[in-house]
Amino acid sequence: MSRALGLAVLAGYLLTASAAEAVSADRPRVALSVSPARLALAAPGSRRINVRNDGAEQVMVDVLRRTVATRWLQISPERLLLGPGRSAVLTLRAKAGPDAEPGDHQVLVLLTTRPQHGSRVALRLRLGVRVSVRMPGQIVRRLALGGVRVHRAARGLRFILVPVVNRGNVTVPLRGHVTASLFRRGGRVARLRLTARPALAPGARTLLALRYAGRVRGPVVAVVRIRMSPGVRLVERRYRLRL
Repeated sequence: MSRALGLAVLAGYLLTASAAEAVSADRPRVALSVSPARLALAAPGSRRINVRNDGAEQVMVDVLRRTVATRWLQISPERLLLGPGRSAVLTLRAKAGPDAEPGDHQVLVLLTTRPQHGSRVALRLRLGVRVSVRMPGQIVRRLALGGVRVHRAARGLRFILVPVVNRGNVTVPLRGHVTASLFRRGGRVARLRLTARPALAPGARTLLALRYAGRVRGPVVAVVRIRMSPGVRLVERRYRLRL
């Protein structure tokens, strides 16, 4: 081989290596994405989760579920081997049975990468997919409002704090379903702004933070209402308090 030809081959090899390193530099060695990250499933039925390897190395992904015993929920496959840029599909199947209570059940599906033999980076990556599974049967919608307290913040701001617990067996939406007002001598003096999580799962509890920035002080009556769904009885409680 002539010297000129040898230099040309070496230059081509260096350019190829540089291009490969540039691609690797633009793409992380370990990267995983899932879609959707949250889903709802009615039993009996099935849904799919798309898993993609966005990294530069091949990865092994273990699929687990973190919740109480869930023999009524099957996930397949339980392990994935994904090359760079490759995708795969997980299938979730929910079946109704005597061991599954009616209502909504929350399941967390965990996807964890496993370091591969020969990999230059021993890195574990974990992603979670939140799954709400509704089992057929008698549906119970029941919320309970607890006692109230007033938190006095800076610049005259007041937060009226009301605990709420879901004693039913289905998830209850809160955002857009809660109204609260202040009354004095039978007349409304203010509407309160709500800060709370979007929904409340069965057995869960949260705190409704009702924000008031007005100038009314002294004794008032706060009326809190939660409308769960059409045809379901309105949840209401009145509180006598002092701002």
